[in-house]
Amino acid sequence: MKGRSIDTVFLDRDGTINVRLVGEWITRPDQFVLLPGAGPALARLRDAGMRLIVATNQRGIELGRFTEAELDRVHDHMRSLLRPFGVELDAVYYSVPAKGPRTKPEPGMLCDAKRDFPSIDFSRSVMIGDAVRDIQAGLAVGCGTVLIADEKHGPAVLAEAREKLVSPHFVVSTIEAAAEQVLNWGLEGISG
Repeated sequence: MKGRSIDTVFLDRDGTINVRLVGEWITRPDQFVLLPGAGPALARLRDAGMRLIVATNQRGIELGRFTEAELDRVHDHMRSLLRPFGVELDAVYYSVPAKGPRTKPEPGMLCDAKRDFPSIDFSRSVMIGDAVRDIQAGLAVGCGTVLIADEKHGPAVLAEAREKLVSPHFVVSTIEAAAEQVLNWGLEGISG
């Protein structure tokens, strides 16, 4: 990526954009709460001209916890919460099965985005997420990767990354720090 600016940012949803409900699925719009700083962070990326694409595993549909229509309402609410910050998402992809070519850690949703947005260049893209599977999906297609490892869940996520020999390009503690890293990446360029 040296000398090339970032043009696409892939984002996990739960724990990256919104507060994760530990042990629960987000099934209703009122359960979806933006993480502190998420709106301004994504606005900075959007203002820099970056495409913003959400890629989220949603196995709760397969388990019968909620329907695709309910998920669509949650995603409509997510968009409405981001709009006051001037953030319009380019696309939201989700995968239902527990395992499969579209379910992270597999990169299928990122490949779907490339199909729908042919100008995406994975070597000029970054995947931001709070789980090892997010980083694995990004690395599989050659994206840069930023792992959000906060104080609460970070130690377990970092231990899992070491165990699975997964090395994100950067580890940060907040979505604001992730956005800052991506912006610096785009300006300075780095290799690897």
